[in-house]
Amino acid sequence: MDASKNNPPIWQQVLADIALLIVNVIWGSTFIMVDTAVETVSVFVFLALRFGIAFLALLIFFAYFLIKKPPTKADLWRGVLIGVFLFGGYTFQTFGLQCGTGPGKAGFITGLSVVLVPIFSAIILKKKPHSLSWLGIAIAVIGLGLLSFDTGWHFGISDIKGDFLVLAGAICFAFHIISIDRFIQKSLFIPLTVFQVGTTAVLSWLLTVTFWGRSFPIVFNSQVLFAVIFTGLVATALIYATQTFVQKRTSPTHVAVIFATEPVFAAIFAVSLTTETFLLRQWGGCALILAAMLFQQILDIFYIKDARAKKEPLKNSNTEKKEESKTHSIEEEKTQEKSV
Repeated sequence: MDASKNNPPIWQQVLADIALLIVNVIWGSTFIMVDTAVETVSVFVFLALRFGIAFLALLIFFAYFLIKKPPTKADLWRGVLIGVFLFGGYTFQTFGLQCGTGPGKAGFITGLSVVLVPIFSAIILKKKPHSLSWLGIAIAVIGLGLLSFDTGWHFGISDIKGDFLVLAGAICFAFHIISIDRFIQKSLFIPLTVFQVGTTAVLSWLLTVTFWGRSFPIVFNSQVLFAVIFTGLVATALIYATQTFVQKRTSPTHVAVIFATEPVFAAIFAVSLTTETFLLRQWGGCALILAAMLFQQILDIFYIKDARAKKEPLKNSNTEKKEESKTHSIEEEKTQEKSV
């Protein structure tokens, strides 16, 4: 809810939020299939396949546009930087889980990007969120804690390495949102999307080859194949194109709060489609996260109206000054003509 989007129309803000909410619904739906797939295929092999398919799909779909309007070097490097942050988020998070940080704690730490985004936005982009936004952020963090908290959480020395790696991933995800906000004002969303996904794909393949050489294990079955294709085409190509496009119409802080709903939808799908059960406390956390998102939405609507109300008198005042100046100029011309 930064005052940096030149106050887009409310309907654009609402449509952008709906699109981002759908993004999180789709991401939440992929947790079950990805969890099943990585039991057969390494996480990094899966990421390489997922982003590789997404990159090829984006190249094919946007080929005409990229040929008709070739991207500049600036577009390339901006997309690459965004892709590096995206790759860093997934990589650090995965290494943190492998170092012993539990999924619940990892989900909570990753969700802290909802706090990091407005802080980085204020420092780097000079875009300070509305003071009431921090209330929505606090509600979201409490909700994440209730949803993710596990009685088996440990905070010993042996957990520090994994926790810091997951935190590094959260920082990368926060910078991913910030960098899109920064560069979408200067580049079109198509090259930014293609290059960020392509960069993540290339780095994922390099990491895979580094760990397993040329003989990395790939065991395909119907579940793995479906997971790779669905996450590649829908949960990566379509989703990151959508995120990059709509971020021009909303603020980084608002994006972060909406993204906090991802574990909520993951929980709903898990309970609906598997035997997993949730405690009342966890459902309370889900409710708080959704409440934070709704609070942010209402705050945005009133903020935009208030900003426009303040601009209107200024606009009218400027118009009156121009009219007065024009009238004064005409009177001066008439006076000069009479004197001649």
